[in-house]
Amino acid sequence: MKEGFLIGGGFVIVGLLLQLCMGPVNWDVYRWPVNGLVLAGFLSVIAAIHLLKERVYGLQFVGTYKAAVPALLYAVVLTIVMGLTRQEENGTWLNHMLSFWPFVLIYIYMTVVLGVVILRRLAHLTSWRRDVPFMLNHLGLFLAMTAATLGNGDMQRLKMITVEGGAEWRALTAEQLIVEMPFSIELKEFIMESYDNGAPKRFASVLHIQTKSGKTIDTTVEVNKPAEVEGWKIYQYSFDTQMGGMSRTSILELVSDPWLPLVYVGIYMMLAGAVFMAVKVIGSRLRHATNKARWIYFGIFLFAATFAYFFFSSYNTKTLVPALQSPWFAPHVFVYIFAYSLLAIAAVVAFWKLVDDLVYVSLACMTIGMLFGALWAKEAWGHYWSWDPKETWAAITWFAYLVYVHYRQIPTHKPRLAMWVLLISFALLQMCWWGINYLPSAQGSSVHVYSRE
Repeated sequence: MKEGFLIGGGFVIVGLLLQLCMGPVNWDVYRWPVNGLVLAGFLSVIAAIHLLKERVYGLQFVGTYKAAVPALLYAVVLTIVMGLTRQEENGTWLNHMLSFWPFVLIYIYMTVVLGVVILRRLAHLTSWRRDVPFMLNHLGLFLAMTAATLGNGDMQRLKMITVEGGAEWRALTAEQLIVEMPFSIELKEFIMESYDNGAPKRFASVLHIQTKSGKTIDTTVEVNKPAEVEGWKIYQYSFDTQMGGMSRTSILELVSDPWLPLVYVGIYMMLAGAVFMAVKVIGSRLRHATNKARWIYFGIFLFAATFAYFFFSSYNTKTLVPALQSPWFAPHVFVYIFAYSLLAIAAVVAFWKLVDDLVYVSLACMTIGMLFGALWAKEAWGHYWSWDPKETWAAITWFAYLVYVHYRQIPTHKPRLAMWVLLISFALLQMCWWGINYLPSAQGSSVHVYSRE
């Protein structure tokens, strides 16, 4: 894998030079039609690499496990840096990782490798049982990453301050620029319900919306329940906290995301691929295992499911903040803790024997939990992925286990090194699960750090 590490290192060096010469990546430039042209060029490069791989020796390397593992490792390291540093307006390069050229180039390189792998598999399809889950997972990830990145320039996120008794047409950008909307919103009533301890249980806004075409809509928006008008989603963002339940002001967030359908296609493909992979691995193991081995696996899965159930049940006695009151809460938490339990067992067993089946099932469950979280976040906050500190460490953990899975596919891999990759990945998982609550980079900036009473 030396070539892979050299290539990745080259991208990091080139990225640093670009950062020095050009400054950070300006994502505002990549709006339609520029992002459409970039996408066409990007797909052409991937196709050219695939077509020329037999003629150019260096291109044969792209799309192999020995290229994928170093690319994933570079992504893990740079994302760890992102997870340890507060991402804010003022600061160094490391405080703006999303516009840091080495970070961007490594992710682009990783996506190129992914694209070449997809074309290579398409050219050599053999069995639907083997190829379908592979294509669902890999093509789904490619679509989601590419569409989310290039579509970011076309996404609009605006704030609108509405006051009872008056219609509002204007919204504000993050730079406090005024944007006139194609509809007006009038706040009819602000509703707030509280727990006995005074913590907010629910807050919502009763709205009267009128479009320029004369269409009127009466609706109520609250956390996890947005409204949709003229291609815009309207989210309950905040209110006058000093007035509390007596607030006559409601702050709404308005989001337009034209690339969302393509992102959702990728997400649902990955969900299907993860379920397919988990069922396939479990079915294969139980079908070919001895009776004793079947009981062992049954016991492991039962333990993980029981632990996940009791962990989830512990929340039922707590006062959940409005963001957690969602149908997505139960499946998101349960499937993640189930995966964490299996990975804990895999980490222990790794000292004696590598158990790839447990890792495959756990990775599938982690993927499902992460995608459930993305769909939930879109309904709650208007974005499926914002590189919140918790999301950042979830990505780190996910990529780390991908490193293990791909490294194990290399015929010349070293089992002892694979064991250490598995153990390091489990250590990173601990940071994602509970360590994030103590990181300075997450305090006051992560919507995932909740106080429970």
